Amino acid sequence: MAPQNVWPTYSSRIAGVWKTVSFEIQSPTGTLLAKPHGDKPLGRVQISPNGYLSAHMADPVRMASALPSGKAWVQAGDAEVAAVARGVSMYCGYLELFEGSPDGEVDGQEGLWWQTRVDVSSDPSRMGGLEVRGVELMEEGGKEFMVLRPRNDMVLEDGTRGRGVLKWEKIE
Repeated sequence: MAPQNVWPTYSSRIAGVWKTVSFEIQSPTGTLLAKPHGDKPLGRVQISPNGYLSAHMADPVRMASALPSGKAWVQAGDAEVAAVARGVSMYCGYLELFEGSPDGEVDGQEGLWWQTRVDVSSDPSRMGGLEVRGVELMEEGGKEFMVLRPRNDMVLEDGTRGRGVLKWEKIE
């Protein structure tokens, strides 16, 4: 039996605009392997009241200045553009929210999880696929936070694989 989409139950807590607070890659035991975007990651997730998600992440170091050549993005050389583009990740699509765990596991934890059918992505391999995330909602110091744990391993530029843990603060 297919799980029931519980988006209507949680939509008021999840819909809105979220900014990245932290982005870590951890080993299966929870040891920190990397902070791919440093201590101040740059990212936003926008989720509509009907569950349309648009997620954007960028390495702030790669975004810190204009292209070295001073050329417009469309006029710059491939290597120069690739140096910036590799630090950008985005996808969007409708999400469905569920309770329990997909196929019995998201980091071994029961709880909320969502899957997003990808309409558009910076990575062609994601197109049409599902992005699955464990979801934890919390409040700290009067602010709303969400921790997302992608189901699949993330791969760092050096080939190291680990589990992503992304913390977001609701800003709107």
